[in-house]
Amino acid sequence: MDGNSITTDEMRALEMNAKYLGVSHSVLMQIAGREVARVIIDNESVGGKSVVILCGLGGNGGDGIVAARYLDEAGARVEVYLLGHEKTISNPDTMTNWNTLKNLLRIFTSSLQTESAVRSCRAIGRADILIDGLMGFGLHSELREPLLTAVRMINRSKAIKYSIDVPSGIDSDTGAVHGDAVKADHTIALHASKIGTLKAPAYVGKTHVVTIGIPREAADICGPGDLSYYNRPRESSAKKGDFGRILVIGGSDVFSGAPALAGMAALRSGSDLVTVLAPDPVVPAIREYSPNLMVKNLGAQILVPEVVDAVLKVSESNDVVAFGPGLGLDSKTKEAAVCLIQQFIDRGIPLVLDADGLKAIASSGMRFNPDITVFTPHWGELSVIMESKLGKAGNLQNRTEQAVKAAKLYDAVILLKGPIDVITHPTGRIKWNRTGVPAMTVGGTGDVLTGIVASLLSRNGGAFRAAAASAFVSGLAGEMAAGDLGDHIVATDCIERIPHVFATL
Repeated sequence: MDGNSITTDEMRALEMNAKYLGVSHSVLMQIAGREVARVIIDNESVGGKSVVILCGLGGNGGDGIVAARYLDEAGARVEVYLLGHEKTISNPDTMTNWNTLKNLLRIFTSSLQTESAVRSCRAIGRADILIDGLMGFGLHSELREPLLTAVRMINRSKAIKYSIDVPSGIDSDTGAVHGDAVKADHTIALHASKIGTLKAPAYVGKTHVVTIGIPREAADICGPGDLSYYNRPRESSAKKGDFGRILVIGGSDVFSGAPALAGMAALRSGSDLVTVLAPDPVVPAIREYSPNLMVKNLGAQILVPEVVDAVLKVSESNDVVAFGPGLGLDSKTKEAAVCLIQQFIDRGIPLVLDADGLKAIASSGMRFNPDITVFTPHWGELSVIMESKLGKAGNLQNRTEQAVKAAKLYDAVILLKGPIDVITHPTGRIKWNRTGVPAMTVGGTGDVLTGIVASLLSRNGGAFRAAAASAFVSGLAGEMAAGDLGDHIVATDCIERIPHVFATL
């Protein structure tokens, strides 16, 4: 999101995060409707004027229905027409406000359920002011009847036309016209202009941006809105591999748990296929963790330069590499790690770098791609890659500043783990995650987070979005585990609850 416009996904995320913070959709609708009315009252002499509001069955229609009360209060002669049967209203807050409106005898209400009913509605042609509350943001397909006819009737009217948020018929992301679109004299943008309206100036008219009560913090925290991008139903045509092929490279001659935990977390986060590439001595142990993991021998006792080419070959058939859990700090391992990571950078392979993989790149001077790379350090690991003492670990401002510096130094997204996780981007963009509990200090929870990040990174939402959503998931899974088991949780308890986090949305 830039400072002037917002995408459909970003707006939905903000609304969900606002609700998570306690600001309900109902509250937002009340404020939005009041602000729509205010803009019209400020720009028109509404006293005694005929104001006709055409409302859809969703939230945009609800905004228009709420506006009707304020316009009536200002002295307008208000008529509200619902496009469709009231029993099919899809938004519960819209239904509540519609029922309220029906109790008010001064405001005329009716429903237009067919194309012919819309054509017969004389109020559209004789209105002084028309308000388009049909669709709002989120339209990505052709308008259906009776909405299409309603749009055309609005355009034929000589009334002054106001659209709520987005002129109906305009794709809120691309600006494409789906069949036909309202040619508004004014568009009242809720919270921020939708990016598609900037691409369709002929339909938008004069834009008025109004605030609707979304806290600024809704954009700063990690919440259910950040996760919503990754929690959509799968198409019936989906096939194996469509939701991510993850390669976990980790383990050493003695450590087997870390890469296995990362792999299982990736599977529980929705990835289709997870391969763990590990040193020969620990492969049998990792296979024992779960038959769902595909486990391959590294061909050596530890990661060494001699196996780099073989590792690269395996990586070619995967979408994301999670590198570092339990890898060890042998000098040959570090040499091989630096070589591999540079190859991943050169080949544009999405990468999650954790634990010993992070330590290997200290003083390397490497630069990454922040669109496809996430580092997941704790405070000590951040100090290693920054090669300096970072000051107080418990000071959130200091933690944030140091994470931003690291993001800029390495040109990567940083997910700094802690009581409050800090997610930063080289551009200076920041999010904080407040989910999680002290019981998550148990070993292995960081490896779980690595697996979640790898899984979400494979779904093309970008590294920053994946990191923010993953931090939220990991922390909430830990909260659920601690809620059931108290302070006696282990990392696998968190993994088991990952699907429950997705189910809460």
